Amino acid sequence: MSIQNLTPTPITARPGAGAGALPATARALAILVTGMALLLGAVLPAQAAIQTPHQIGVRLTPLDLTDQDTLQTLTVTVTNSSREAMTETSVDLHGPAGWSIAPAQREVEEPIAAGDTVTESFQVRVPTLREGFRVHPFTATVTYNGGDGHGTVVQERVQTTGTPLASLEEAYDNVGATTLDTLAEGDFDGEGNSFSAEQLSEAGVESGAHVTGAGAEFTWPDVEAGTADNATAGGEAISLSGSGSDLAFLASGSGMNATGTATVFYTDGTTSTGTISVPNWTGAGANPDAEVVAATSGRNTPDGYGNENGTYSVYAVSIPLEQDKQVETVMLPGNGSIHVFDMQVVG
Repeated sequence: MSIQNLTPTPITARPGAGAGALPATARALAILVTGMALLLGAVLPAQAAIQTPHQIGVRLTPLDLTDQDTLQTLTVTVTNSSREAMTETSVDLHGPAGWSIAPAQREVEEPIAAGDTVTESFQVRVPTLREGFRVHPFTATVTYNGGDGHGTVVQERVQTTGTPLASLEEAYDNVGATTLDTLAEGDFDGEGNSFSAEQLSEAGVESGAHVTGAGAEFTWPDVEAGTADNATAGGEAISLSGSGSDLAFLASGSGMNATGTATVFYTDGTTSTGTISVPNWTGAGANPDAEVVAATSGRNTPDGYGNENGTYSVYAVSIPLEQDKQVETVMLPGNGSIHVFDMQVVG
């Protein structure tokens, strides 16, 4: 049988599958794809606008807090660095509890064009301030339409009064390490126990020695064993300078929940916070991932060196800093279970 003699068999169309069926299906798919494209086109730009970085700058001027019982002017400057005008803009200012601010809100009458700046003034009555280191926060909240599409931007400026401690050493109030001759002076944990200076020395930790951890090079307190060598964290404000990525602490815990929030003050009036969390010196409790800087066998007790089968450690932990800003003051957490031997800015 030759191929030429074959007769093609006719194909019978099924109901609904005639010549126009495939084009109709294609048209339906085209309509669906087009509809989805239009929907995505409407949604994605809106999402992109929401996800763009803030492009509205807000700056607060400082007050002269040494001039008390006075009425002073605080200005809030709003800069529109976006490509769109800001409309219906309002500026709210809040100060420390009990302070008088007038008005509480300013309405910007005209749109703020792209690239333009507007300054609003507020009258603030500075009261008589208590002695000691005090924190006075001011917060400006700007709401608007248009601009970068975020609708709200908040900026805080913190001012302080009083003088922070000049160094961490001035905050030392606890004897953490003793020798056998001075063990009666030790009380790291509130029960008369302390690190053994002899055991620390075997671990390479001596008065004034450099130890590393959490990316920092610490200095072990350069004091004699049996004298105050650490600060129990009680909200002390301590002067510190430098800039970097992190603030590292050489610390250990005398309780099972040695955790608290430290506040960092920068020279530009802004702040940041971070959680300090260190284990108990026995290794139990908070933050089991803390870096062990030194570990000793045994400790000094009121009855002499003991607990030889136990391990007692000092740790390194850190909190993040706002990079490119200069640190001015650090306020320790208010948790006396946290004992801080040193702190350093990590570049």
